[in-house]
Amino acid sequence: MRTTGKATAVKAMMVAAAATGIALAGCSSADTSGSTASSGPSASTGTSAGSSTGTESGSAASCVVGNWRATGVAGTFNGNGVNGTLTGGAGVTVNITADGKTAVNFDKMDPINFNFAVAGGNVKGTGTYGGSVNGTVKTASGTSGTFEPIGNVDFGSVVVTVDLTSPTTARVADKVPLSQFVGSSAADTGNAIDPQPILRKGTFDCSGGTLKLGPPAGTTGIGTWTLEKA
Repeated sequence: MRTTGKATAVKAMMVAAAATGIALAGCSSADTSGSTASSGPSASTGTSAGSSTGTESGSAASCVVGNWRATGVAGTFNGNGVNGTLTGGAGVTVNITADGKTAVNFDKMDPINFNFAVAGGNVKGTGTYGGSVNGTVKTASGTSGTFEPIGNVDFGSVVVTVDLTSPTTARVADKVPLSQFVGSSAADTGNAIDPQPILRKGTFDCSGGTLKLGPPAGTTGIGTWTLEKA
């Protein structure tokens, strides 16, 4: 991972905070209603396991099918000594076909803004994905329900750039493969950088020309993506 000297100093500060019992890796984003949560996703490799590794075919509800453009992702952190917000991320494009084939492209996305308070101070910054990821999903029928990848989803071509703006200015990651941005690096951002963006197990909700992709019902997650028909 390519880092600056300032980034190393910030990393040391965040590790020190964690050592005093501030569980940075334990925060998360809100669900679609904006309610708060206290535990985030675990660090993972660049491959997301879906519900099946066999020959099960995908399928998407009719309201999910189409070309979509994200207007943003939103979440609220509240727990384990970390409180803050997650916003931004507009511009991601998503194409979903009737047989569940899904293509996600991050190249034109706006940065995701994270802002959280920990140990009496504020940590602010941005994260931006680049590249694309393809997979197959299976959704519930109707206008809401489960949204789940079938088989494995390889995020190997997705990269992430992360800039801290407070308490100091530092580029923590510069087009680093997403699969490498786990563990302590992800904790530096309060785990605001999802290691499996969009193509992960969760829920969907369609309303008119709007599609929302959120965490599984009754669980915590890493924010809710809102998309509009392109």
